[in-house]
Amino acid sequence: MLFAKTASCRFLPTTRGFEATLGTVTVHLALNPGKLAMAFMSAKNQFVFVPAMLLLVTGCIQLTLAWTDLTPDRPVATPAVLGSFEGAGEVTSITSWREERVPQLRDAFQAHVYGYLPDFSSASVIDRRVVADRFLDGRAVLEELTIEALAQFGDAPPAKATFRLLLATPSKQPGPLPVILMETFCRNHTTIPHPDVSRPATGGGCDGDGVINMAMTYIFGRYIATPPLEEMVDRGFALATFYPGDYVPDNSGAGIAALKQLSAGHQDDATRWGAIAAWGWGFSRVIDVLEMDNRFDPNGMVLYGHSRYGKSALLSAAFDGRVDGVISHQSGAGGGSLSRNKAGETVGAITSSYPHWFSTQYAEYSERESDLPVDQHQLLAMIAPRPVLLGNARRDVWSDPEGSFMAALGADPAYELLGAGGLAQLTLKDFLPSAELVFHIRPGTHGVTEDDWPAFFEFLEAHFGRQQFTATSDQTP
Repeated sequence: MLFAKTASCRFLPTTRGFEATLGTVTVHLALNPGKLAMAFMSAKNQFVFVPAMLLLVTGCIQLTLAWTDLTPDRPVATPAVLGSFEGAGEVTSITSWREERVPQLRDAFQAHVYGYLPDFSSASVIDRRVVADRFLDGRAVLEELTIEALAQFGDAPPAKATFRLLLATPSKQPGPLPVILMETFCRNHTTIPHPDVSRPATGGGCDGDGVINMAMTYIFGRYIATPPLEEMVDRGFALATFYPGDYVPDNSGAGIAALKQLSAGHQDDATRWGAIAAWGWGFSRVIDVLEMDNRFDPNGMVLYGHSRYGKSALLSAAFDGRVDGVISHQSGAGGGSLSRNKAGETVGAITSSYPHWFSTQYAEYSERESDLPVDQHQLLAMIAPRPVLLGNARRDVWSDPEGSFMAALGADPAYELLGAGGLAQLTLKDFLPSAELVFHIRPGTHGVTEDDWPAFFEFLEAHFGRQQFTATSDQTP
C-alpha cells in the first residue's frame, strides 16, 4: 500500500479513501476528489503538494467516494426518550419530563460523555471599545469586548478565563435584535477582517496568504471563517463571535492543561470536563453579557457552530435554557449524530484523535457503544421545544448524516410532548425550515459553503426573523 510522509504526517490510501495524520492529532474531512485535484493543480507553481499542506492546516484528511442515502434505513434510536431510563419509569407528563428526566439526562451526559460543567459560573465585561462605527458601509457598528468568565468547581476558588468577543450590531434596525452567537476555527481578526480588530501576539491556522489560506477556503468552503455579514445585518441579526481556543486551545496538550486549570476543584479525572463542554460553557458566558444589553432580544439568542463547535452549540443549548435556537452544522459524533448503529466516526476514533474534547470516561465506550447509557437523540430532546437545525452534506459520511437524521427522529417525541411539533420531514431531503426540529442536507463535503447559509437564513427567518430590511448602504466615509 502506497503512502507518503511529511514530517510526522502520513497520507495513506485505505479501503475507505484517504487517511492522514499529523503527530497525535487527527481531523477527518470528506473531500471531493475533483477539489483535491484542482487544489493540487493550482498549487503546483508554488512547489507545494496540497495534501501535505492541508495536513498542516487540519491535521488529517479523509477522502471518501461514498455518499449518504436520502431515505433512512436504520434502527430507531435507543433508549426511547420518553421510555424507562436508569431505573426511572416512562415519562408521561411535561412536569415529569422537565423536573425528573431532563436533570437525569444532564447528569448522565456529564458522567459518561462530556464531563462535568462548573457548579457556579459568571461573566463580566472588563473592556469595551468601538472598532468601527460605520462597519459594512454604515450598516453596523463593530465593537470588541474583553470578557472575563469565572468557573467554580466545588469549594475551590473560581478560575478565570478571558477572551475577546466581536459584536456587529445593525445600525438601522429597530431593537431589540436577535443575535447569532458564533464560535469559529479562526481568530477574531480573520473571522471579521477589519484592520482595527485586535490581533494576538501569535497567529493561527487561518492567518496569512498563499496556498494554506487558499486551500482552507477552497476545500472547506467560502464561509468556513467569515459568515455572510452584510446579509446577516440586513436581515436584522446581530452577530457575536469569538474564538474559543483563546481560553481552551484545540490541542491535546495545551487544551488538557487549560481544562485542568479551569476545573481545579473537580477531583475525578475520568469525569473532568472536555473541551466540547468548556467551549459550550463559553456560549453561555456570552449570553451572560448580552442579556444585560437592552439592544438585544433575550428571546432571540441563537447559537451557531460548525463541526466541533456544532457539538458545543448543542451541549450549551441542552444545559442552558436561555438559548433560544441552534444551528449545528455537521456536528457528527458526540454532537447531533448517534453513537450507536452508525457510519463514519466512532467513539474510539474521535477520542483517540481528540483526547481533549470529551471526558476520558467517554473513551471507555470505544467498541462498546451499546453500553453507553445515553445517546445523542437524548441531547437533542433536552433542547425541546426550542428550534434546532441540523446541517449536513451528502458526502460527509464521516459526520454520518443519516445518524443525525435518526437522532432527530428519536428526539421527536419530546418535542411532541411539549407541543412543539418536532421533526416534520420523512426523508433526509425534505427540508422544512419552519419546523422546530429541522434537518438539512446539501451536496458536497465537510465545510461551510454558499449552499449552507441560504438554508440557515430560511430557518432563522422562520423562527426569529422580521421583514427584511432593504435600506441602501451608507457610503459616507
